[in-house]
Amino acid sequence: MPPGFCGGSPCSKDITMLDTRLIAPLLAMAIALSMLSVSSTAFASTSDTAGEDRDPSQLLRRTIYDAGRWSIGMDGMFSMTSSRVDLIGGGEATDSTFFLRADPQLSVAVLPRFEVGLTTGLVARRLAREDADSATDLALAIQPLARYHLPATPRLAVYGQVGAGYYMGRTTRDLVVEDRFLEDERTSTRGFILTVGSGINYRLSNGVQLRFGLQFNGIWGRERIEIELLDVDQRLSTATTNLGTSAGLRYTF
Repeated sequence: MPPGFCGGSPCSKDITMLDTRLIAPLLAMAIALSMLSVSSTAFASTSDTAGEDRDPSQLLRRTIYDAGRWSIGMDGMFSMTSSRVDLIGGGEATDSTFFLRADPQLSVAVLPRFEVGLTTGLVARRLAREDADSATDLALAIQPLARYHLPATPRLAVYGQVGAGYYMGRTTRDLVVEDRFLEDERTSTRGFILTVGSGINYRLSNGVQLRFGLQFNGIWGRERIEIELLDVDQRLSTATTNLGTSAGLRYTF
């Protein structure tokens, strides 16, 4: 009988040896493939993390500057300013005095890093008057705005913004009409307001940011003096320009 055969069938000893010879390489190959798969996954994960470290703007963009994310916040500004006001008797008066803004804001990122929104807030300024006097003009400003962010680190970004809109307010004047002295007569102000600014945005957490920057404000409009009983209706031009520091707090969701 041929070696390895017992009655026409392979002997059990040879079967065991054959199975061992086949299973051992297959088992080694399976282990190697498993190790290779785990190594590839770890390498891909490490590469992604390293990529984020190399390009921190990608991490920042994904956390707070994705398109479709909304932001709310409050910005404020204080500065010394220059104002020009027409006088009732002719001529004009100029003055360097304070300017204050407080603006709640709502915006949405329509593209990565680019957002549009609306700011509605208070504007307070001093306007020169006759005889070296002055008065406070308190106005409501409504401005659409656009802002672009340029990330520098995972927490820090540089931004630029522009806004233009309408303001309306009230102030007072001392008037002499038909030999009558009218003290603190109320007047109305209306006009156009332009804002251009730039600064830095610092991310305290994934949703909360602090903002610091420089901002230019230009206000051009009219002051209306209207006294129906004395048949007075007069419009005088006003202009205010300033460059000052701004700061704000924002929350992105």
